Amino acid sequence: MNREQNLSRFPSHQAITPTVYLAGPITGCTKTETNDWRIDFAKKLAFHNIRGVSPLRCEPLIGERYSLDNPCPKFGTAKAIGAKNLFDVRACDLTLAYLPQRGEKVGKWRDTVQSYGTIGELAGAHFIGKPTILVTDDPYVAAHSVLMAFSGWVLPTLDDALEVIVGLLGGYTLGGKNV
Repeated sequence: MNREQNLSRFPSHQAITPTVYLAGPITGCTKTETNDWRIDFAKKLAFHNIRGVSPLRCEPLIGERYSLDNPCPKFGTAKAIGAKNLFDVRACDLTLAYLPQRGEKVGKWRDTVQSYGTIGELAGAHFIGKPTILVTDDPYVAAHSVLMAFSGWVLPTLDDALEVIVGLLGGYTLGGKNV
């Protein structure tokens, strides 16, 4: 039985669609850098009837890179972005925080910092009791005691995160594995 045949066995009123907030670097990144992994991951989630929610769905890009001085009062200011992202963390069933290694090493520090917004979203989700997954290939981030405390899982790849998310939320979806 293929996926569509399996899904057709269930009345639509029984379906729920779990949601995953896709937190990750935005400031200083191009549209491609911010969106490509989110689009790809959301497609993989959708195959399992899980919705990926992007914080960029309504944030305007002014110039070539996202910056902290966006004048758009509806979706670009710090207050607007913070309010929307907090809403997303509260509304979604799980927060995925993607913190890939950034920049070149300069001494013992990297020349670009990790995403403060993503770290805040990870902490916020943890404090309100939402499941959290931290995905990073940065050894410093993976071993950071505070980030570890905020993370239900710390994984090296998005594919690993997908497996955990489907295992955790898949039983709540239409046609998902539950036994």
